[in-house]
Amino acid sequence: MNAQFQHYKALLLKWNKTHNLSGAKNETEVDENIKDCLYPLEFIAPFANALDIGSGCGFPAIPLAIALPQSMFYLTEPRKKRASFLQMLCFELKLDNVCVFPTLVQDAKIPSSIDLITSRAVAQTPLLIQISRHLLNPWGAFLFYKGSNLLHEGEEIGDNEIFTSPSNRVYFYRRLSC
Repeated sequence: MNAQFQHYKALLLKWNKTHNLSGAKNETEVDENIKDCLYPLEFIAPFANALDIGSGCGFPAIPLAIALPQSMFYLTEPRKKRASFLQMLCFELKLDNVCVFPTLVQDAKIPSSIDLITSRAVAQTPLLIQISRHLLNPWGAFLFYKGSNLLHEGEEIGDNEIFTSPSNRVYFYRRLSC
């Protein structure tokens, strides 16, 4: 992993001791989370910008922003300590391609139409689509990092919209076609 990932890992573990930002408690667990965040780059379409709903400790947006410095990332996080952590990360990691909105996605003033909307462990798929669909480009996509309950969330999901990583992370990926 490059220096930015190493720095992110160190900052997350340091802050996590005091602020309980993530369930990942050691380097190996953080590495696994980073790999899970980056795995969708194997199957998603390229994108110029992304919106992450409920960014928490930065998964998946921060690893994606490090890996894709040419793409712009908008992070929404309503909890103050987590939003502050994300803003500190942007400064420490020199992530000029990340903008943090310390608010709910419904209240964020996102400056442009979005190519990709991501979320991890925030809400069920139908609700995520409902609260963010109006922000998505007509040719954009949703990428939600989910668990095994994905098929029981009430959204009609095609087999071609479900991906599973080698570590058994389940991803919902839906591209719009207008």
